[in-house]
Amino acid sequence: MHGIKEHLPDYVPELLGVLAAHGKRGYLVGGSLRDLLRGVKPNDFDLTTNATPAEMLEIFKDYRTIETGLAHGTVTVLAKGHPVEITTHRTDGIYTDSRHPDSVTFTADLTEDLARRDFTVNAMAWSEETGLVDPFGGRSDLECRILRAVGDPETRFSEDALRILRCFRFAAQLDFDIDPATERGAAACAARLSGIAVERIFAELTRTLTGAAAQKGLLALANAGCIPAVFFDTKPDLTKLSCLSALPAEPPLRLAALLSHESEEGLASLVKRWHAPNAFLNALCATVRALGDAIPETPYEARRFVCRHFPHFEGALLLKGVLEDQSTAESLALTRTVFKDGTAVEIRRLAVNGRELQEKVGVRVEKTATLLARLQDLVWQDPQSNRRDTLLTAAHNICEKENWR
Repeated sequence: MHGIKEHLPDYVPELLGVLAAHGKRGYLVGGSLRDLLRGVKPNDFDLTTNATPAEMLEIFKDYRTIETGLAHGTVTVLAKGHPVEITTHRTDGIYTDSRHPDSVTFTADLTEDLARRDFTVNAMAWSEETGLVDPFGGRSDLECRILRAVGDPETRFSEDALRILRCFRFAAQLDFDIDPATERGAAACAARLSGIAVERIFAELTRTLTGAAAQKGLLALANAGCIPAVFFDTKPDLTKLSCLSALPAEPPLRLAALLSHESEEGLASLVKRWHAPNAFLNALCATVRALGDAIPETPYEARRFVCRHFPHFEGALLLKGVLEDQSTAESLALTRTVFKDGTAVEIRRLAVNGRELQEKVGVRVEKTATLLARLQDLVWQDPQSNRRDTLLTAAHNICEKENWR
């Protein structure tokens, strides 16, 4: 295929040349080739070869190698600091766990190796000598923007159920339509997702959420009956799918659009089942919580909104505007201004602290936090009041009025 080599970093032809110098064939394969054919620069590169793992270790003895998965034929070679996975042509045995083959058999036949792959657009190979090797019509599907399973869809998805979610993720990332037979195969095998690790499910979901065509991928996921396998007992609001394209590609923010009706307890339970990081849960809950506040229209309201919902105030405002179908451009500009000018004062940045209020004003310990919040509100209204004497005087007046001494 003309033009492929010119777009490869020099270390990839170098590795292919090393294989050729030792009498072995090497090919660029997988997502890296797919993306190059789409005119997109890949982040990493995968090769396949007729050399066995043992032969690769000998061939690349002058390189640093990592025995990534020798049993499955994979060696990672570090070339000019870049890791490149090189895998021996292979065929897979049966998949009793719906995830990994029980055994693999190395083969010298490239077509046999490509036949085990998931989708036709990922089942092509290229070398400078052969050009594009495309036994399953991947180039045509790429041009037509179609995701089609290699061979029988149910067989492909039965072998590795994670391919079901990868299908939806590719649809979202590439903005491709899913071949009807492939979509039916995914639906027929949806129950097999129960055997997939929740961490992998969460990883595929977040990558689907951030796709340029997230709505397409998630709608396909729902149509295939995979919602229970991904969201468990939680029901995302699919009527909000059309909102996603108007939001930044941030998983917690886009997920908040679909789960804005859920309680914090419900969100916590779901995120816990995914084994997701606490930071993800915090971002999701903070965004949903912020939706309950009014859109700020004055500097005072903007300062309050920024402090209450920092650091998620921008995303929350964007989401609120999308969900309520109104522009938040002015409010966003206002919140950004008060954040930048430092007038959205946090309690820790007040000119007085809790101990001073107890010692100088005599406020009771149990009322200290409440008094600090009142002073913070005063500073939000008038940023110039954030002076020690001013706040101590205000605190005296509040305590006297509220009988908090």
